[in-house]
Amino acid sequence: MPLKSYLFIVLAFLGLTFTSCGKKGAIEPKPEEEGLKVSLENVAEGQYTAAPGESYTFQVKVSSKMPEKGVNVKVDVITDPGGIVFPQNPVAPSKDSVINVTLIGLQPIRTVKVTITITSEGNDKNVVVKTFWITNKSEE
Repeated sequence: MPLKSYLFIVLAFLGLTFTSCGKKGAIEPKPEEEGLKVSLENVAEGQYTAAPGESYTFQVKVSSKMPEKGVNVKVDVITDPGGIVFPQNPVAPSKDSVINVTLIGLQPIRTVKVTITITSEGNDKNVVVKTFWITNKSEE
């Protein structure tokens, strides 16, 4: 007789366990982040730009909805031809739709290729890359 009462208790416990582990509720998917749409102001994208001196300021303009965590802007400057890297100051992550970037160390009468990489802080697959060339036209 005691075996039947234990069997009933075990079955009741298993039944309660399985019913409590049922669906809790639908997990809502995270909304997709809008793809970045970016333009560069005060430079000719994909073309040549003239700088009046050893520094030059231009703007990165984000026209899409700004990602929740903002964007990161990376600047790479390399001589073309030659491949000599010109170190640049880092650009702080931003939630502003217009980000000022200042190129430094532009040598006179030398053309450099500038590559701007704009990445969403919250989604490293949401990336835009822009390129242009710039020449310091000053003689000194």
